[in-house]
Amino acid sequence: ELKLLMDNPSWDDGSLAPIFIRLAWHSSGTYDAATGTGGSNGAGMRFATEAADPENAGLEVARAFLEPVKCKFPSISYSDLWILAAYVGLEHTG
Repeated sequence: ELKLLMDNPSWDDGSLAPIFIRLAWHSSGTYDAATGTGGSNGAGMRFATEAADPENAGLEVARAFLEPVKCKFPSISYSDLWILAAYVGLEHTG
């Protein structure tokens, strides 16, 4: 399913891989080693506070593209889906 999403002529340069990689990067980048909080666990960017962070601008598009995959495979967590989409995107781009 994720491989099928990668090539999208209507999006930017024709590939969703870069925005999926950015989504995973920003999701993981919230990790705070001192408190052990944040990071991809919990997919906090689904919620208004983190989604509204200016550094996450535009990532609602990536989340929206992945929502049909989440609906088709409800047992995968949002966190895992976002990271998996980035891995598939990296493989797709070579």
